[in-house]
Amino acid sequence: MKGETIMSGNSRSGGLSRRGAVGLGLGAGAALLMGTMPSAEAKAKGVKLTVLYGAPKDPAAFEKYCLGTHMPMVYKVKGIKHIELAKGLPGPDGKPPAYYRVTKLWFSNMKKMQSVTGSPAFQKIVADVPNFATGGATIVAGQIE
Repeated sequence: MKGETIMSGNSRSGGLSRRGAVGLGLGAGAALLMGTMPSAEAKAKGVKLTVLYGAPKDPAAFEKYCLGTHMPMVYKVKGIKHIELAKGLPGPDGKPPAYYRVTKLWFSNMKKMQSVTGSPAFQKIVADVPNFATGGATIVAGQIE
């Protein structure tokens, strides 16, 4: 699996820059293309895209926008096999979680993921990330084993 951390050091808002958001979408496809073609068994299990959101500047605003505006766009995209959302919890030592929120998108195979992430609807979703992800976002694309 390949991962790409996308955070804006140049953005006045502290969120992802437009260039970073485009990189978020492109990174998903590039991470898969850099690997080898999956075996027939792995194809049957699919691939997934995991988005790891850093702690936002304003958690209440993040939650409101992410769940009320961003995720409804994601739910409308055809071709995503399963969507899972999780909110980070403190570790056993009480330290804050490494990531504030985690979103996982499952696809039936690499070809389907490439098709979906390359669609105009998905690119609109990627472009929306800077509107709420003030703590940055890391994307990991992986083959499910």
